Amino acid sequence: MERITHSVKVLWRSERLLVSNDLRLGAQKIQFNALAGLVAVFGLVMLGIAFFFALVPSMGYALAALTVGGTDLVIAVALIAYAKSLKPAPEYGMVTEMRNSALNDIEDEISQAEADLSALKKDVKNFIRHPVEALVPGVGPLVNAIVRGVVSARK
Repeated sequence: MERITHSVKVLWRSERLLVSNDLRLGAQKIQFNALAGLVAVFGLVMLGIAFFFALVPSMGYALAALTVGGTDLVIAVALIAYAKSLKPAPEYGMVTEMRNSALNDIEDEISQAEADLSALKKDVKNFIRHPVEALVPGVGPLVNAIVRGVVSARK
């Protein structure tokens, strides 16, 4: 029972660490994607301004706004690429392995308990059918021989 308790504790801790890591990683990805979205919106606004100024006869303002908008979009793409490249922490694999080991231990303990219960059930059935033989294993055949002898002597 100690082993199954230990396995359940390891399972609980490893699951908690895995979920915590997943939440942290998800939060980081959301933050970088939100920042990239903000920069992209700003870039789109600047591109809109740039196209506006492109229509205006003065080309100096348009090229400056176009450069700023294009730069903002490049930064947004870089942030999205970085967010997608985020990987789980190095401990993630080790914690997953520990969780799987704990699950296997629990499964082994349950199958052992099932085997023990099956053996106990068999022993109880054997005791109910042949109580004397179950209590004293060598006496059963001796008692059977005596009973047969007594029965044959009466005939």
